[in-house]
Amino acid sequence: MSRHPKEMYFLSFIELCQRFALWGIGNLLVLFLVQKHQFSDESATHLYGLFTGVAFALPLLGGFIADRTSYRAGVIFGCILTAIGCLLLATGNTFLLYVALLSAALGASIFTPSVYTILGHLYQGQHDLQEGGFTIYYSAVNIGTFLATFILGALGHANLWAWAFIVAAAVQIVGLLVFLKIMKKPTFAQVHLRQRTTTVEKKTSLNNKEKQRIIVICILSLISILFWMSYNQGWSSMSIFALRFTDLQIGSFNMPASWLLSLESLYLVILAFPLAWLYRTLAKRKLDPSPSLKTVYSLVAMGLCFYLMQVGAKHIPEGAQEAAVSPFYLIGAYAFMALGEMLLAPIGLSMVTRLSPRRYTAFLVGAWYLCVGVAFYAGGLIAGLVATMELSRFFNIFVLVSWIPAILLFFGVKKLKKMSHTHSL
Repeated sequence: MSRHPKEMYFLSFIELCQRFALWGIGNLLVLFLVQKHQFSDESATHLYGLFTGVAFALPLLGGFIADRTSYRAGVIFGCILTAIGCLLLATGNTFLLYVALLSAALGASIFTPSVYTILGHLYQGQHDLQEGGFTIYYSAVNIGTFLATFILGALGHANLWAWAFIVAAAVQIVGLLVFLKIMKKPTFAQVHLRQRTTTVEKKTSLNNKEKQRIIVICILSLISILFWMSYNQGWSSMSIFALRFTDLQIGSFNMPASWLLSLESLYLVILAFPLAWLYRTLAKRKLDPSPSLKTVYSLVAMGLCFYLMQVGAKHIPEGAQEAAVSPFYLIGAYAFMALGEMLLAPIGLSMVTRLSPRRYTAFLVGAWYLCVGVAFYAGGLIAGLVATMELSRFFNIFVLVSWIPAILLFFGVKKLKKMSHTHSL
């Protein structure tokens, strides 16, 4: 029976630490800006969109550099810059706030394409395991996101924001030390040999199949913009909904709003192994849906997320500045959001590393994240409307943005599958 490479679990721990630090900043940023720095809702959501947009747009450049230099260096410097960003945030200085966010965003931009390219190399010759492996990996690293939002959110709720970011930096440094240790293993040395080999192949022209595969990657990456624009609301407009319009009182205990935000990451962890098993089982029977069909399913799930938010928002009186809507709307919405993410993100990243020509892998991973960055920036701008629109109408935007492209993509699934030429990989 085939097993996932044990190195995958080491890499997942390293990215778990990086996610803890990066999303310790990202997922809590709106709450931090509103509660600590007294930003308006609109300003906080816009800065969140800018930060996440830059963090996910710059991997295009980071991937381009990594393909031509060293994936190892990309991971190392990415960890260092993210840790510096956390420590600068801990100072509480408003000017350094912007420097800190830029440092963390740059760290993510060079870390992400490098680590996913290394992961893709581990699955050379094991394509039947790759989607399941990426799903397990993606879930494992989201343990870091969940713990960051839960633990650091509790520290922020107690007005201990400086300690929250110091803890984030410490966890990131632990991840860096583990990476430096495992890169001495023979398997990772082989990754560098492959990288040197692909460097020699840079001047080779792309054949027709490779060009069609790149077109498939680009089409699904562009469609993913609509998904991620909606996903961005989970920690911007939905943060505001959790903070101002949700009943957080459990008996005499006032629950931190961040705990509701952490649920999406927890759902990702719960879904990972069942989905990995399902993909492997379906693949053996040649019934596994293609990445494009899974993208359709992901958009349907995202639409259900915001349909539930729309229903919950109807319980808020028009013009109300606060309310106490049942938390179960957010609990259910984050479940659908997590399902959509699991059907799109790890599958999309697996597709990119599988279909892309070896010499352009990190660059195309960066292109995938560029689309995520564009979506996050746009989502942050749209999130600012939450303060000016009726909430049910606001959430309906994302129902339409999810379901309309899902219908259109459904009719192109067979063509995209044919253009992928997976049988010849």
